[in-house]
This record gives sequence, structure tokens and C-alpha cells, in this order.
Amino acid sequence: MTPVIDFLEFKSQTVTPMLVLVGLHRQVEGNPMDLPAYAQILANCRDALEHARVCRFPVAHVRNIAARKISEMHRYPPWVPGFEPARSDMVFDLLQPSCYSNSEFVRTMDHSRGNFAIAGLYAEITCLATAIDAHHRSHDFTYISDASVCFNGGTLPNAMFHEAVSQVISHYGTVTKSAKWSLLPPVGKRMQ
Repeated sequence: MTPVIDFLEFKSQTVTPMLVLVGLHRQVEGNPMDLPAYAQILANCRDALEHARVCRFPVAHVRNIAARKISEMHRYPPWVPGFEPARSDMVFDLLQPSCYSNSEFVRTMDHSRGNFAIAGLYAEITCLATAIDAHHRSHDFTYISDASVCFNGGTLPNAMFHEAVSQVISHYGTVTKSAKWSLLPPVGKRMQ
């Protein structure tokens, strides 16, 4: 005779979080961003990545690729040094702003119940669009604000623009700092 499984107990089990790193690549046709100016942001991304690797959390790299004509050869943008994917990492290519525009990302998030932390470049585009889509799917995500950067083309100062984007994202999910996210325990040592 098979035992009866309490579905509510099964549903509430902890799922390992995934770290999603967005846009940590250079543009193929020149780089509009000054990466040295974002040294602290990249250091926080590196800390989050190291923590994910030590804790054996899954890691996904998301890169925005330009649409191409059928006759054109496709070139992938090179990764920012230090953020090259490991063999065990996932890589998702996007033609649209949200990570959910990639069908494999959607399948991965549905399988993991949408438990992920997101950080990287293009917070005002990719991170925000992904946050809205995650919210509509009832996925539980965390935005690591000090490991993310916005590229402000307007008149607001960059710090103010980034804070505004972080405030908007906080309406859709959890916003935290990299040091707090790095306190998550490793796989196998989590409380059940």
C-alpha cells in the first residue's frame, strides 16, 4: 500500500533558489556602458555568484542578443571577464526585455516554482520586466539591488533613477542587498 502524501506539506517544501545574472556581457557593436564605473556593482555580482557556487545554487546567465536577418551570421556578445558561465550553468538568450520571453527560462522557473534572485546590468529594462512577469506568475523572486545597475538616459541622477526602479520592483517581489542574500544556507543545510 502506498502512503498518502499531504499536498500542502509537499507544496511548502523549500526549493533551492537560482541566481539569475542579467546582461553581464559586452555589446557586439561597441559597448555603450563604462564597466570600470560599475566596479562595485560588478564586485557585488561576483560575490553573489561565488556564494551561489559555494552553496551549489543553480546559476543562470541571461544575455540580450540583437535580432538578425536570415542571411547574417550570428555572433554572440563576449562575457564580462570573470562572469563566463561554468559548464553547469544555464544560458538564456533574449530578444525581448523579460527573461520570461525565453521559453526555456519559463520552463525552468515553472519547475523551480519561480524561486530566484536576479542581479546584473539593465535593471530598468530586463530586471523590471522580469519582475513584472514573475509577479503575474506568482513566482517568488528577489531583486539584489546593490548588485544591479540602471542606465539612465534621462535627466535624473543615476542613484535616484536606480532607487526609483528598485522601489517599483519592490511592488512585485523582494528587494534586498547582496550581503543579506549571501546569508542563505547551502543546499543540504536548509531548514525543512
